[in-house]
Amino acid sequence: MVLEKEVLKAIGEYLTARRVFWFRNNTGAFAGSYKGKARFFRYGVKGSGDIFALHRGIFCSLEVKAPGKHPTDDQEAFMERVRHHGGAAAWFDNIDEFIAWWEATFPEGGGTNVVR
Repeated sequence: MVLEKEVLKAIGEYLTARRVFWFRNNTGAFAGSYKGKARFFRYGVKGSGDIFALHRGIFCSLEVKAPGKHPTDDQEAFMERVRHHGGAAAWFDNIDEFIAWWEATFPEGGGTNVVR
């Protein structure tokens, strides 16, 4: 069985090979204490994608799931907000679906023209 982290790694490798500006977006929460007081810390935006990319001036939020899993309501809402504001957002549970989506969203090979 393919793991979510394997799909995530494959997508990252694809984006890197095409010289796309991207990074892993982490969200979550943890409990701790400071000077004897209990604290709860949340980081990131709830529902945001696992990968953020900026390609050809378009912000992309990519949610990655293990095969057979689906986005939460918060994740669906975040993707809709991104699309509403002109970005690209989608979720994937395998690399082939991602590649098909990326190449349809960014035709002509989906790469970046880099000037040095």
